[in-house]
Amino acid sequence: MKRSSIAAVITGIFAITLVLVVCLFYLVSTTPSFGALGAEVLRNSIGDRPVAILEMVYLQVQDNIQQTRYGLGIEQAQAPWEVEQYQTPTSLKNEPTETLIATSRSEKKQLAEFFDVSTQSAGMYQGIGSPSATAEPATPTIEPTPTQWLPVQIETSGSLEGEGIWSPYIHNADGETVAYRTFVQPDPDRPYSIVAIVAFDLSKIRLNYVLGFEEPYNPEAPKRSGKIPEEHKTPGILLAAFNGGFKSQHGGSGAMQSGLVVLPARDGLGTVAMYQDGSLELGEWGTEIVDTGNMAAWRQNGPLVVQDGEINPRIYNNDPKDWGYTVDDVSPTLRSALGISEDQSTLYYLAGPKMTMEALAKSMLEVGVWDGIQLDINNYWVHFIAYPPDLGDLQPEPLLPELMIENLDRYLYAYGRDYFYVTPRY
Repeated sequence: MKRSSIAAVITGIFAITLVLVVCLFYLVSTTPSFGALGAEVLRNSIGDRPVAILEMVYLQVQDNIQQTRYGLGIEQAQAPWEVEQYQTPTSLKNEPTETLIATSRSEKKQLAEFFDVSTQSAGMYQGIGSPSATAEPATPTIEPTPTQWLPVQIETSGSLEGEGIWSPYIHNADGETVAYRTFVQPDPDRPYSIVAIVAFDLSKIRLNYVLGFEEPYNPEAPKRSGKIPEEHKTPGILLAAFNGGFKSQHGGSGAMQSGLVVLPARDGLGTVAMYQDGSLELGEWGTEIVDTGNMAAWRQNGPLVVQDGEINPRIYNNDPKDWGYTVDDVSPTLRSALGISEDQSTLYYLAGPKMTMEALAKSMLEVGVWDGIQLDINNYWVHFIAYPPDLGDLQPEPLLPELMIENLDRYLYAYGRDYFYVTPRY
């Protein structure tokens, strides 16, 4: 065969390969389920590590393209939703006009309680022989207007308008706001990494857990339905649902629902524990959380990402059993997480694209997470749905509409993966 013919064949093969790669890249980018299914098939045939390497290459190429487009001004970061209004945090709602310096949420709460008491005391003593009664007429006291629960205000480092502002998001059947949402930009090198945060009032909601009918996998475990109980699948009762953690082969973390232990709990792992009375804890199993016999469910998913208000240094050590099967953690991807505030009053769900573990941890700290774990990662699997109670039926509304685009009603039927859902707490 002539050299020119050989060159033509090689060029043709290269062109066809390039077209196939571009088409595959497009399909994975626009149809998350295609990429998720393809990855599962490949893992079963060639193993976890080769697939992790392929995912790393894909995510790095995608990230490099985005960095180039943003660097050239072709694309600009945009808020994931329109911010409705500015909200003042509850911890500062009765604060006087003077500037107060409080370095922690607990100090702010103590200050707010102090001024509540001092204002009431001033009203009690005026006019009954106190020094103020014989002095000049007192200025009428304006009682602070009670406000409903709000998450603590956060300081942000991004550039988007509306970042860090809490907007009402999820309401119960009585119209009370039980969850607010905001967004942050944790990575200055990736302005397109915009993390959505939902903050739940734990005095108003109950977190529930469902084992998928396939995952977490244990061949010796009894079959389970993967369904939300029918009595909870009604508007005003089912308020939201979101993804669980890794497959059992990628972490081996413990999971239990209604007394069925699919995988045993492991000491040292971050755990969200739900109790029969509706209360909730999030911390490290074996130290902060132990089996008390009155748990309704619990789910582990690797070590705590944030522990006692500080980043766990283990996030810098790439261990597939800790953070998901990635390679050297150089591939920013779509990640999700669950965290709790220091005073145990607020539950946070976080989700955002193009995040490294460090960016996820910084996002947690930025919004006030005291203890937090990572949940599932990668497109399609990271999935949060709200169900507005005033629409007449269960209409799924995704938290991030541009990313959470497929199988929006997955939690309303039997689902193979484990997940959480939210109901009112009465």
